[in-house]
Amino acid sequence: MASSEEFEWWQTSIIYQVYPRSFYDSNGDGVGDLNGIRQKLDHFDYLNVKAIWISPFCKSPMCDFGYDISDFRDVDPIFGSLKDFDDLVDEAHKRGIKIIVDFVPNHTSDQHDWFQRSCRREATLRRLLHLAQWQSGRRWQTPASQQLAIDTLVVSAAKRVWGTAWRWHEGRQQYYYTAFLAAQPDLNYRNPMVVQEMKDVVRFWMERGVDGLRVDALEVLFEIEDTSQDEPRSDQDVPPFQYEYYDHIYTASQPEIADIVRGWRDILDEFQRKDGKSRFMVIETYTPPTIRNRYYGCGANPFNMDLVDELKAPLSGEKMEQLVDREYRSLPHGGWPTLCPVTEQLGNHDRARIADKFGAGYVEALNLMLLTLRGTPTCYYGDELGMQGISVTFEQTQDPFGKNFGPVSPSANSLSSSFPHRFQRRTKVVGAGLLNGRSDITWCLETQFVPPCNGTHAPMPDSLPTHHHGYQSIQTIKFAMSKHLAPPTESPSPPQRYLVIINVGQEVSKDDYSQAPVGCERGVVVLCTSNVSTKLKNREVQLSRLVTSPGDGLVIKLF
Repeated sequence: MASSEEFEWWQTSIIYQVYPRSFYDSNGDGVGDLNGIRQKLDHFDYLNVKAIWISPFCKSPMCDFGYDISDFRDVDPIFGSLKDFDDLVDEAHKRGIKIIVDFVPNHTSDQHDWFQRSCRREATLRRLLHLAQWQSGRRWQTPASQQLAIDTLVVSAAKRVWGTAWRWHEGRQQYYYTAFLAAQPDLNYRNPMVVQEMKDVVRFWMERGVDGLRVDALEVLFEIEDTSQDEPRSDQDVPPFQYEYYDHIYTASQPEIADIVRGWRDILDEFQRKDGKSRFMVIETYTPPTIRNRYYGCGANPFNMDLVDELKAPLSGEKMEQLVDREYRSLPHGGWPTLCPVTEQLGNHDRARIADKFGAGYVEALNLMLLTLRGTPTCYYGDELGMQGISVTFEQTQDPFGKNFGPVSPSANSLSSSFPHRFQRRTKVVGAGLLNGRSDITWCLETQFVPPCNGTHAPMPDSLPTHHHGYQSIQTIKFAMSKHLAPPTESPSPPQRYLVIINVGQEVSKDDYSQAPVGCERGVVVLCTSNVSTKLKNREVQLSRLVTSPGDGLVIKLF
């Protein structure tokens, strides 16, 4: 096994995603901000978090809560200023914490100067549209009727209307293309000016000390040159208004994306050559491994979304093993520890929280699994505490994405309730001190949540934060199978091996782990979930007759 000195920082770190609007509010205006993140760096220290991924904070009209950017080189005043960002980076670096920022390259806000100037047909930006892609046509006759926008499909599902990706602009008397909302015109990466502009954006944030990028929505960065072509019907059994109804062979996962990613990687490497510090780039792409793996050769690490999307209740060890084993087997050769690195997630800002999806009783066990999987674990803020989402009425909804539904009918209510993490992200965590501000002016409804551990950073040996705290001793694993349990695991080489046992089933299980591949009779429990008897901690156990209950998780040091 490689020594820790041979790993990059992102291979030995927990990446903690902060949604700034819902994190700590430093000035009492009801919205979390950059200074709030800086003031809570002690929390990250306690969790052994060495990298913070911050969701979008650039200037934006907030039609999609920051994913519609009107200025890539400035901070939205609601979150603070560039000085506040610089102070956060400086303080984090003093503590050995890296900063990763969300990079949203596919589109801009329709309020961005590039789009506005293109709409006015200014000579230098006429085709830059932009930076958007313009298609001529008559009103109500879209260039390609069988191209659908991703986010509008949810709106369409509620309103039962067509979700075209083409939007009419009255001023230009032309259509522009959007992969998402009408307020988010796509950039045209077939234009060299666009490519250079976005490289300059990357360089801007690198110069401010950023350690890495999380690239948003990469799969829709390019479309084919002839954007008038209709996409063929997919083989999925879904209604016509859903994005999956068509096979997006013309508007997603185009081969040209790889060259753009390499260009961004070149800039990160340029800064690494200057100061000797490695930079990290992780990409969001909801694609199968055959497409996802293209980007390893470009110096980027794609998120593995299988645990986010395909892992569903009721849980089973068999399903867990299939998902993880498929991911590892599909990786290209090379990387660490024996394959290319994989970045794992159980939850994020676009998906339900762990506690909501699988039940509070499994939160600790699943977090323990995430921390012991081979790869870089990513934790969505609050998931380390078992935080839950809450349901809200339409009148209480603040998220613009949620408001797009309108007052949905009962038949569409199930759609809206699938996104409580988007509609409502703010939860007042009792004793944790992660939120602040007046409850009457917070950006969204608050609910009280009492975590299984206190957030005051006092040592609590069987708490979820302790799992994060002990992460570095149990990084590298190998899978073996056992009925209701997620696969027991062990480190692959001397001098020390660990066995990780996680019961994700619905029944008590008694198993014999003394046989191959473990091949060991005894071990000492060095870490366990809080529902496991504290009497087991630091106690020797017999592996031939180990009993676990649903939601139990143990890390056993083998003799």
